[in-house]
Amino acid sequence: MSLRHAILGILNHSEMHGYQLKRVLEEGISSFWPVKLAAIYPSLRKLEEEGLVAHRREATGEGRPDRKVYAITDPGREELAHWRRVPPDGGFSVKNPLYLKLLFATDEDFPEATGWVDKELEQCRASLDQLRADLANPKAFSTFVVRFMRESGVAQLELRIELLEELRARLQQRIAHRDDDAEDPV
Repeated sequence: MSLRHAILGILNHSEMHGYQLKRVLEEGISSFWPVKLAAIYPSLRKLEEEGLVAHRREATGEGRPDRKVYAITDPGREELAHWRRVPPDGGFSVKNPLYLKLLFATDEDFPEATGWVDKELEQCRASLDQLRADLANPKAFSTFVVRFMRESGVAQLELRIELLEELRARLQQRIAHRDDDAEDPV
């Protein structure tokens, strides 16, 4: 999924200004599809240049500048419909920079590698906590698909944490055996 299609999909449901769009992306999509929020406004400009969205000015009052309220156009709806009909490409990937580093690590790197695993464990636990909080929050943006994606994310992260803990244990075992081998030159 590209950010452009996420924006078109959201605007297909309702007109909104940039901050509202950012909130929907943060609360509804980023838990299962990471979104670079800094890219929202450049994407909106590009979509507008392509004629896929348009904006109108809305007064905010209080001496503040007007805000732009974005809406999908007919060509934008056509683009979204086309994108929905095309099957997703790629499929599941197990690419992981940690695994690549470990593949080329030497025994001397393994003590440091446990720190790499710890960092990834910390990130996974934080993501898991966030997904669980989103699932428990009745005010969180949710459809049955978003709920399913969050539940799927919880299951994947729980397994990932279990596997990382196993990896950490094996690294520690390898380090211990290396140290044993160094003490016993046979």
